[in-house]
Amino acid sequence: MMKRYLLYVLLGLAVLPAFGQGVTDYYRVPEKSQQYNRLLTRYGGPQIRDRWYVALDGFVRTDRAQLDNSINGLVESDLVGKPGWGVLLGWTYRERWVVEGGYARMPIHTQLAISNTSPPLSLRATNDRSAFILRGKRLLLSTSKPWLRSGFWVSGGMWAVPNSSQEENRVSVAGYRYQGRWETPEYFHLTSESHNSSQMTALAELGVEYNVRLSNAIDLGISARKLWGLSNAVTTNVTYTANRMPSEQAQLQGAGTGMSYGLTLRYTYATRRHQSNVLELQGKSRLGKN
Repeated sequence: MMKRYLLYVLLGLAVLPAFGQGVTDYYRVPEKSQQYNRLLTRYGGPQIRDRWYVALDGFVRTDRAQLDNSINGLVESDLVGKPGWGVLLGWTYRERWVVEGGYARMPIHTQLAISNTSPPLSLRATNDRSAFILRGKRLLLSTSKPWLRSGFWVSGGMWAVPNSSQEENRVSVAGYRYQGRWETPEYFHLTSESHNSSQMTALAELGVEYNVRLSNAIDLGISARKLWGLSNAVTTNVTYTANRMPSEQAQLQGAGTGMSYGLTLRYTYATRRHQSNVLELQGKSRLGKN
């Protein structure tokens, strides 16, 4: 009887290993795609080495000319705000550095206003409106993964304004100016002569921009930039005469100093990427911990 029980035990021990081998889940290797996705989540995906893009730029620009003589508060230089547009070609390196350049329709103004007149009087002169920009940008703060391209940028650049000398634009106006509520209106005569510079002028620029990735190929930038005119593009000479008194002169010099607020739509047409070996990165990370 004992021999029979012992035989049953030996047979059971012989069958158990074979039954265990039938459970194949124990030896199943995790799917490669799942492991790769986990590594990408931790170490990142394909990195953009560089890319080329074209851009359409729309903006509103303000500028104010320098006035050398207000003639005892009779005249002043007005702030002028006008829309503009431009086209750009740009190159991005590792999503941290950008160089872009292009053409823009960006007028520079002088605008003279005389206070307390009837009718209200304002005289404006404008240059040729054409300008060329070369700008560099640096990523300041990323708000997404490197390959998603969203973040804050700082920029600096130079504008070249190819002026063409034109004949003087001469305007002569007359009217009445009220110095006080109960005083007799003062008759005045004003002559304005404006001309553009015959030489190329320049502007310096500093700005900030927030870039948003809309798709793999399209970005949207929102920018604010400060511009400083380095030389005069438009000059307006004013002669003011009132009630046969000696005439007085003033001059406005329009260099383009002001602000620009804009939206830029960029289309990426060429991209070069490099894929990091995430398995190698994982191994290096573990070695570093040891």
